[in-house]
Amino acid sequence: MKIKKIVLIIVAVAFLLQMPVSGQEKDVEMVNALNYHKNMLGALKSVDLLKVPFGAEISLIGGPDQDSENLTEGVPYAFRVTAEGDFWILDSANRALKLFGADGRLKNSISLSNMGRLVRDFAFGPDEGFWLLCPIEGFIYQIDREGKIVKCIEGFSDARALETGVNNSLLIDMPLMNSVLRFGPDGVLGEQICYENGLSLHEGIGGKLLGVEMAERNVKLNMRTVASPAQTVTLAEFPLDIEDQKVSYAGAEIIGRDASGSIYLNLIACHEDGPIYRDRLYRCNQLGKPVAFADIIAMPYLAPDLPRSRIVAPDGMVVAYYVDKQGYALAGYSIPQP
Repeated sequence: MKIKKIVLIIVAVAFLLQMPVSGQEKDVEMVNALNYHKNMLGALKSVDLLKVPFGAEISLIGGPDQDSENLTEGVPYAFRVTAEGDFWILDSANRALKLFGADGRLKNSISLSNMGRLVRDFAFGPDEGFWLLCPIEGFIYQIDREGKIVKCIEGFSDARALETGVNNSLLIDMPLMNSVLRFGPDGVLGEQICYENGLSLHEGIGGKLLGVEMAERNVKLNMRTVASPAQTVTLAEFPLDIEDQKVSYAGAEIIGRDASGSIYLNLIACHEDGPIYRDRLYRCNQLGKPVAFADIIAMPYLAPDLPRSRIVAPDGMVVAYYVDKQGYALAGYSIPQP
C-alpha cells in the first residue's frame, strides 16, 4: 500500500550531496536541490498558498523544536483543504487541529490534548466533524466540530492513514493486515479489502477503491471491483513514451479526487543514474480516462512516513507542502484545461 520510496531516496541523495550526475552533466540541471533532465526545465512550478512560521503559539505551527518527544516527522502529519479554500492543518507537535485562511490568519483551533500522545492523521467526518487517528494507543476518535468526542473505536495501533469514503464511511489503511478497512459513520466495520498492486484509499465510481500497478515502462490505473477474492478492472494505461530505455517509472501515486469526481495521479520517471525525466500530474475523468496533464517541478520533502505528501483540493488544485527558513508552507499546482 505504501507508495514506492525510490523517488524519496533520489530526493534525499540529491538534497544532501547536491552532486551532478556522471556522464550527463550537459543534459542535467539542479532545481530545488533535485536533478532534472533539461527537457523538464520548462515544467510548471508551484504557487505558494499559505505560509505559517514554526512555534508553540496558537497561531503558529509546531516544528522540530516543539516536538520534545520526537514523535513526529518534524512537520505536521497531515493537511486538508476546504471547499471555501481554507486549510486544516494537523499540528501534531502542538496537539491541535488548526484552520487557517488563505491570508495566513488562524480561524479556528481544536485542542487534541486529550486524544493520546500523538494524532497521526485526520479525515472529514459526519456533521462537519472529524475522524482522528491515534496509533500509539490504537484509537480512532470521531469528534464534532467543537472538538467533543462523539465515539471511539479501538484496535488501530497499526493504522497508517485515513480517508473519507462514500456516505461518510471511514477508510483505514492497515499495513500489517495487508488490508483497507471500511467503517460506517456509526463506527461499525463494513468490509475488509485485501490490497495489492498499489491499492489506495481513494474511491472511484460506486465507492470502489482505486489502485495503480507500476511496471518499468507502464502504469495501470485499476479499480477493485470485488474485495475478496480480489478482482480488478483496468481503467487506463500510461505507457512511458520516452525513447531512452534507461529511463523507467520510479513512482506512481493516486493523489485523490476533486469535488466533481475527477481522479488525480502523479507519475514519476527517472534515468537509472538518477535524474528526473518526468514528474507529471494527470487529471482523469470519473471513468479513469486521462483528460489533462502537467509536468511539474517538485519541492523536495524529507519526511517519508507521512500519511500523504499531496492532496487534491475540491477545486482540483493539487496541494503539497514544503519547509523553508520561514516555516511550514503549502503550495499548489493547477493542471491547465485541455
